[in-house]
Amino acid sequence: MQTLSEQRQTNNLSSQSRTIAIFAMLLFAFAGLISGFAVGTFTRPGSHPQTTNTIAGSTPPITSRNMTPTPTPHLEHPIPLGFPKIDIASDIVAADDTHTYTISVQVTDQSNGKAVGNPVHASGITCKIWLTKDGNVNKNMPTDRLKAADTLSSPFPKEESGSLDFFDTTTPQTQMCNAKGRATWNYKVTSSTAPGTYFLVALTDWNGIHYNWSWVQINVMKSQ
Repeated sequence: MQTLSEQRQTNNLSSQSRTIAIFAMLLFAFAGLISGFAVGTFTRPGSHPQTTNTIAGSTPPITSRNMTPTPTPHLEHPIPLGFPKIDIASDIVAADDTHTYTISVQVTDQSNGKAVGNPVHASGITCKIWLTKDGNVNKNMPTDRLKAADTLSSPFPKEESGSLDFFDTTTPQTQMCNAKGRATWNYKVTSSTAPGTYFLVALTDWNGIHYNWSWVQINVMKSQ
């Protein structure tokens, strides 16, 4: 009987010890949970300050769209010239100081021999027109004058000086052709010009190195 009583007492102590141990484990686990919650509260994501990597004195790269392209220089060299191409609205004009006329000349090359060739697109070419009654134009084109481009504004042999009135100051009798190798004149025929058959001469001269000329026949009438 004593042995059975001691065994029961021992079992009761073992059960009590297990209960205490389990309770202690629960307390420990609960304490750990509380501690973890507290640490998580103070270290939640996003609370750290962000840093920026900055290099002192650095500059952004320059892109090509911010740069101005350097133009390539275009060099022009005189080439042999063909006959100037004359564009005239009418070959009948009135010598009355009133009616206005327009004529255009295109510089050409010698792609068709010395006849009217392809247009020459170049600046630096002198263009001039004038009237003459002498149909033999070629003999009135002295080489020394053609080679001296700075003298072209002076009258040529047999030129009917003063017969054309270049009233438009933007289209003088002697002028530089534009970059397309073209020149235009606005003019009147003076009333002092005698009626008759004339030849309107067009000269293109590239710095006295290469030059050529052509002409068209026109009829000068007196207004009635």
